[in-house]
Amino acid sequence: MVLNMKSIFNYFILVYLCGMLVGSAAAQTGLLRYADRKLAEENYLEAGQGFADAYSRKPTFEAAKGAALAYDALRDYPQAYNWWEKAVNFDQAGENDWLNYIAAANRAGEKDAVFAALDTINASGSAAIKNLRLDSLRQWYGSSANAGLKKLDRINSPSTEFGWVKDRQGRVYFTSDRGGESDRDRKALRIDKGYKYYNKSSDWTGRDYLGIYRKDEDGTIAPFEVPISDVFHAADPYPLQQEDVIFYTVTRDIRRTKNYKVHPEVYFSRLDASGNAVDFKGLPVNAPLEYSVKSPFVDESNKRLYFSSDREGGHGGFDLYYMDYDENFEFQDPVNLGPLVNSSGNETDPFVLDGKFYFASDGHPGLGGLDIFVSDIRDGAFAGAKNLGLPYNSPQDDFGYYETEDKRVLVSSNRPESTGWDDIFEMETLFSRFSALLLECDGEPVTGPLDTSLVRSTDDSNVALSNSGNGMLLGELAPDEDYEMLIRKQGFFAVRDMDISTKGLDADTLEKTYQLVRIPYNTAAYVDLVYYDLDESLIRQDAEVPLNKVAELLKTYSFLNVVVRSHTDARASDAYNEALSQKRADAVRDYLAKFGVDRSRISSEWLGEAELANDCGDGKPCSEEFHQLNRRTELLLLAFPEVGKAYDMPEELKNEDLCDISNIQMPEELPTIYFGFDQSELDLEDMMALEKVALMLRNMLNRHLAISGHTDSRGSDEYNEELSEKRALVVKNYLEGKGIASERLVYEFFGKSRPVNDCEEKPCTPEMHQLNRRTEMILPSIPNPKKNGIKRENQ
Repeated sequence: MVLNMKSIFNYFILVYLCGMLVGSAAAQTGLLRYADRKLAEENYLEAGQGFADAYSRKPTFEAAKGAALAYDALRDYPQAYNWWEKAVNFDQAGENDWLNYIAAANRAGEKDAVFAALDTINASGSAAIKNLRLDSLRQWYGSSANAGLKKLDRINSPSTEFGWVKDRQGRVYFTSDRGGESDRDRKALRIDKGYKYYNKSSDWTGRDYLGIYRKDEDGTIAPFEVPISDVFHAADPYPLQQEDVIFYTVTRDIRRTKNYKVHPEVYFSRLDASGNAVDFKGLPVNAPLEYSVKSPFVDESNKRLYFSSDREGGHGGFDLYYMDYDENFEFQDPVNLGPLVNSSGNETDPFVLDGKFYFASDGHPGLGGLDIFVSDIRDGAFAGAKNLGLPYNSPQDDFGYYETEDKRVLVSSNRPESTGWDDIFEMETLFSRFSALLLECDGEPVTGPLDTSLVRSTDDSNVALSNSGNGMLLGELAPDEDYEMLIRKQGFFAVRDMDISTKGLDADTLEKTYQLVRIPYNTAAYVDLVYYDLDESLIRQDAEVPLNKVAELLKTYSFLNVVVRSHTDARASDAYNEALSQKRADAVRDYLAKFGVDRSRISSEWLGEAELANDCGDGKPCSEEFHQLNRRTELLLLAFPEVGKAYDMPEELKNEDLCDISNIQMPEELPTIYFGFDQSELDLEDMMALEKVALMLRNMLNRHLAISGHTDSRGSDEYNEELSEKRALVVKNYLEGKGIASERLVYEFFGKSRPVNDCEEKPCTPEMHQLNRRTEMILPSIPNPKKNGIKRENQ
């Protein structure tokens, strides 16, 4: 059978205590006999002092172990550790004494001593040690926690305080022994021991009775008087949230003539408008002279009362039970929660919230003493017991878990930070885990080096971030703070997020997903053309409109530069034409400068007759119309023109999906080509318009073009369908002749079926018929195969 560490520790302590009652054969001195007697009386304070005095006169194993056991019972952990350390150095010390030494070292916070002892005993092959799951201590101590405990300074005192709960009016109840020394002559009862009568002057601690206290919303703390007479101890208050009723535990003054024990019972009372108890009724399972009933908790939504009891038929010391009840608080028979919750040790302090069952136990594997555990409630059954670990638990006693509606978590503990014997602590978030997943446009994690900063707003301090290398950044954030994030990576837009905050954060982890977008260097965002007269570089009137548009775009979008590529026709020498094209480029630059466009944003190329728009070179005769097409300047507006520069995301594009570069490209006003009656030929104006379309398609390779041909309503359907196809094809063929791949051009023809003006119903003018004889061009929307539903954070 595999036993757990804490059960064995508790078991051996009890065994040794009983053994000391018989008396050690080695206890020959008067001091040892005196200490033995005090130990039998459970007066552990004087017993510990007696064993210590005996040890000072003659160091013996019996004296050291007796002192260790006494200080264990007193929960004086440093003293207990000191005496167990002495005891295990004697040859008489066995495995059981080493177990007690490890437990004492653990409770005293001497983790190095715990691990050293474990290593030593494990190396010796001890069977007892191997069965204790002691390695769980390494796991718990080695785990980082994102929360800590802070004392409730306005409630805690040098006395004992535990069991913080809250009623529906906002009043807080807790248990304390802060009564003072005024009633030292009365008989007192130990509520957590055997419940024999003791005189407080010779009790194991000499402490006062336990009582229930209430803190009102104005901060006033006063005793809460239970309406039961002759009560020594009152503890474990639990007020209902839906009715003005409070449950609690009491130990009554029950007098008998023979030696006996008195056990605690659970009662409940109704509260008046001032919050005072006006009546009382005990549970039907109360049996104060037979067993204990304590730690009430009421699950009102299921009308179920939970409690702790050491009645017969349990699994160990104190077990947890429940009883269902009706609207009149008539209770059914008690039901044991079973072996998944109850152990061979003690279970107490039940609490239920959101399908979770919390309780304290010293019988399940833990860090020492009582620990807090949680079990899932599934279909009315309990699914095991999980230790909450650090910081909820410590090597000392941790119990009294309570969670408010606004997620405040309270626990009680006698850990070393306690002001008194037990204190009430509130869970505080030390940090929230921060995780940021970085994805590229295709949804794959961003790999490689990153330049990141996460800055706390209040003091501009940097939060350390770890980069897993697979697109995940991890860090820790302080509670109730605002942060700013900056992520940079070579070749990607910087990501800024000024909306990171732990204020009001309920979850343990703040998760973010960022999309890093590659900078589309030198992406054509807009194109246009201007034309010149023969042997001229002056800006013509018809060129002012496109140049004005380019100047406006440059002033509006800081991430754009313009490339000015000037050309001539093939007449005159190469040298002359190169010089003339330079003049034309300079004329464009000077024109844009008048609008305040910095010259650094304008780059010029003068190509002379090197890149003709048509086959009019080498003395080949051409019409003036074809020469006109060569006398031109191409205007290319390029986004993010400095390759390698770390661009921030432009303000103008923050709401755009830049995984689709078409969102960078400015809307183009595509021309409509109009034809004469029964014609399908292009004139000079049409060709100049199509030159711009071709320039756009050559520089925006992601774009496709849809072409549709139409006719007016005159003529037969069959004839007009054929004519509309010719009109669509003449445009398509022209663009293919300019180097545009056929698969990027889709054409359709509709005859007279889609007129601009319906001339069948009413007479049309020649101008109205002209508008129907057309070829239209549109840029279809581009489906983005990389779009994957990533939520883009602020960038």
